[in-house]
Amino acid sequence: MNNHLLISDLDGTLLDGKQKISMENKTSIKQFIKNGGLFTIATGRIEESVYPYMQELGIALPVILYNGAVIYDYQKKQRIFEQKITQFTPLFNQLQTLSEGHSIGINYYQNKRAYTLDYNELVKENEKKDKVKVKEIGADFDTSYVTKVLVISNDPANLKKCEQLVQSSDVSCDMVYSDKIYLEILPKDASKGNAVKELLKYIERTDLHTTCVGDHENDLTMLQTADIAYVVENAIDLLKQQNFRETVHHEHHAIQSIIEDISHSVALK
Repeated sequence: MNNHLLISDLDGTLLDGKQKISMENKTSIKQFIKNGGLFTIATGRIEESVYPYMQELGIALPVILYNGAVIYDYQKKQRIFEQKITQFTPLFNQLQTLSEGHSIGINYYQNKRAYTLDYNELVKENEKKDKVKVKEIGADFDTSYVTKVLVISNDPANLKKCEQLVQSSDVSCDMVYSDKIYLEILPKDASKGNAVKELLKYIERTDLHTTCVGDHENDLTMLQTADIAYVVENAIDLLKQQNFRETVHHEHHAIQSIIEDISHSVALK
């Protein structure tokens, strides 16, 4: 296992529907690490939200956060890679204008915190899922830059309007869906795939065989970067249409299944 790196998405992949890590997944990951394997997480979540899972699994490697805009080393308590959206104020104002009168929640991420101007039910639901308190924007928030923006709506038309607004702006950024109700606005070229490349540089291991697993559009670049890529049974069609391996549903201990595959391939060598 010494030359194997396994990177998993969090929501819809490693976690079950109750935002928990199953005992089967947990036991397999801990044994994988004990046997010399390297394991970490790539997610759209922020430092505070991911920390309990790091503790639960005993992960020592840095973690990919904010869908690739940040790599955070919990051992050193510092960001080892970071991107930002700059000159953001005009787009901030436009997004707020658009959200008025529409069923839209918007989280702005800055300095390891989540902020919003409208603390509505959509924001509260996301807050409950991620277990991170969303702070109402005040004097401590600087509208000139953000790490990322999360736009939340149950109406695809609202998310499409936000897409069009961002595309017509002068702000240098990218967009990706992390769920059917989540549109993420990220720094230019920020992605899980590029973050995996940065993580590999940081680890300074040229012998690693990388396996990645995910379920949604924001995982695509990471899966394309991997030596071996898996999608869970509940993955969106876009991922299933690619030439990736398919594993079991995230409710059926997908990470355990993948580690069994890795163990089997090692045993055959």
